[in-house]
Amino acid sequence: MNKNIVGLLDDLMNPPKEFTPIPFWFFNDEPDLEKIKMQLTDYVEKGVNGIVLHPRIGIPKTLEYLSDEYFEIVKFIVKTAAELEMLVVLYDEGMYPSGSAHGEVVKANPDFASVGIIMTDDPTSGKLIVDLEDGNYIVQRFTKGTIRGIHFGEDDGQPGAPPSTNILNPLAVDKFIELTHERYYQHLKEYFGNTIIGFFTDEPCILGRNASRYRDWTDNLEEDIVASGGELKELRALFEKKENRTTKIYKSLIKNRLMEVFYGKISKWCEEHGIALMGHPEASDDIAEELYFHIPGQDLIFRRVSPEEGGIIQSDSVHAKTASDIARHLGRRRNSNECFGVCIRNKTPWYFTGEDMKWYIDWLGVRGVNMYIPHAFFYSVKGERSGERPPDVGPNNIWWDHYKHYSDYMKRISYIMTDSNNNANIAVLCHDNQVPYKEVVSLFEQQIEFNYLPLALLEQCSIKDNKLCINGYEYDTVVNVIGAEGYDILKSVHTVTDCNDIQKQDFITKDLCKNLRVSHITKDNIEMYFVFNEGQEDVDTQATVPLKGEIIAVDLWKGKSYKLRSSSHEEKTQFPLQLKAFETVLIIIGDAGELEEKPEVTFLGNLTETFKCVKDENNQKLYTANLQVDKVEGNEVFEVVGEEMVECYCNGEFVGVSFWNNHSFSIGKWLQTGDNEIKLRVTGNIANIYTNEKIPYGLGIYNK
Repeated sequence: MNKNIVGLLDDLMNPPKEFTPIPFWFFNDEPDLEKIKMQLTDYVEKGVNGIVLHPRIGIPKTLEYLSDEYFEIVKFIVKTAAELEMLVVLYDEGMYPSGSAHGEVVKANPDFASVGIIMTDDPTSGKLIVDLEDGNYIVQRFTKGTIRGIHFGEDDGQPGAPPSTNILNPLAVDKFIELTHERYYQHLKEYFGNTIIGFFTDEPCILGRNASRYRDWTDNLEEDIVASGGELKELRALFEKKENRTTKIYKSLIKNRLMEVFYGKISKWCEEHGIALMGHPEASDDIAEELYFHIPGQDLIFRRVSPEEGGIIQSDSVHAKTASDIARHLGRRRNSNECFGVCIRNKTPWYFTGEDMKWYIDWLGVRGVNMYIPHAFFYSVKGERSGERPPDVGPNNIWWDHYKHYSDYMKRISYIMTDSNNNANIAVLCHDNQVPYKEVVSLFEQQIEFNYLPLALLEQCSIKDNKLCINGYEYDTVVNVIGAEGYDILKSVHTVTDCNDIQKQDFITKDLCKNLRVSHITKDNIEMYFVFNEGQEDVDTQATVPLKGEIIAVDLWKGKSYKLRSSSHEEKTQFPLQLKAFETVLIIIGDAGELEEKPEVTFLGNLTETFKCVKDENNQKLYTANLQVDKVEGNEVFEVVGEEMVECYCNGEFVGVSFWNNHSFSIGKWLQTGDNEIKLRVTGNIANIYTNEKIPYGLGIYNK
């Protein structure tokens, strides 16, 4: 076997800590040093080697944000993390959106509060921007926008909610950096660039929260609009959801100001202090802002990309690929996603399943995400804290004892998606807030790899052999469905305006598999395909790749690899592809050495009805069955149907755990001839504990 493949498989079996998930750690209660150390130690034991230190609502008011007492606690947390060889990402706000230093910026100067424009019939209610001559006026005034604070009484709509900042005002942003970034550096400089790897900025918002009546603005913007050829009266269209020449000028000026004044300043500060600007902008299709991130990022929230919400035909479906593709084009090693936030079923708080988490991990990974930031691990779930943007997807959930399954899985995917090339030769042009999604459905459904390429990066591209080249990527086809004009470089490369005209698969299935997602990865000169069945139906087909070699299949979830039967002809290799719903496989093409084929199993059948419930309490049911075996082969497997987490014991020994249907257990190692006692402990969804829901659980139940 090629030594590179040997090394790759070794790393996949024992993934490096570098690729750890880095969860939001909601620091949301009275600090207890012993508890803090105990929690962080527990995280490391579960394979979690990093945190985003996120001040969150629930911190006692006696612990003032950014005070010396606050930093004493923060320094203890970072010092403890360093001793545990954990990574720390600092969070730049208390709580979000970023930019106000928990209201301290406005406290330092009330003129730094968020401003906006509004259409009104009262010209004296603010600074008059334009008289619309129909009894209406556009005026500038303070939006009274807020952020969510870190103390009770400071949430949306509450009297103590901290005021948001005008992040288009350079002096206000300078004050924000002075109060936040500089203070953190003052107290923690020895950890910058080693334990501390980045500053996380979260959904910076110009107007602040609860200011939707307003439109983005800053002082004297009207002068820039007129100087750019706009007419102020045409700004009325902003309030009518219409578009004209002036609104385009306006949006461009706002975006450029935001990038220059906010993202540009913070990005430069982070670079000068040896850490990365991390986090994510406000919207899923915010492209321009991503160019300033050293680790481009986005967030996956609610269930907007799940099949029941529209999947790949939903506008938020672009966010993972835009961040990963920008990282590719800028030569950034990592890109991140703040994932699982409020991804609850049926709008029920805490109703998030182990199957959901696995599906979202795969959804992000096949699109190139290589740093997972789970939302969230709660320091405390005491009282109201348990209802603040649940669920806890870590220590306060049913799977925590077995969380290493998830942490290792995220590490493995992050590993293969780092320092690798995804072999796309199709570039889909995009522009800020113009990212095609419905137009590229046919590419996804035919397993045709593509990368989003922002127009802003065309100036960094070159032409070689009629290919558009940037940072090691060579595109022989450019998709222009956004109507981009005036770019001479595009004249030298094949351009199409309809993705349905493209037939360039390098992963070909015998049958059309619309829900199959494939990424062709080259890492350390190893060719491999990360394959994900994104749909709810099983896939059973033949696959062909334009490469010659043996086929190694890696089960990234179980950490096992085996050789697949295959046939090669004329530099192509064909092999069987069988994936259950929501299942993944990593296909490696190369010398399989002495790797064995997947072992045959003795299937004992679906034994759901064989088990009897002997105990039912505290969201758990215990089932037992007596299994009579005349002969033990050592490869016996059985399955059951049940909700939600199932732990299996055979003759008193722990066999394994399963988080989704159908639950399959390999018990041959523990079987003996004659009678065998099999126990199954079934745990219901955590929502049964933290809410009044009564979500069915136990054997014979399948919650779709």
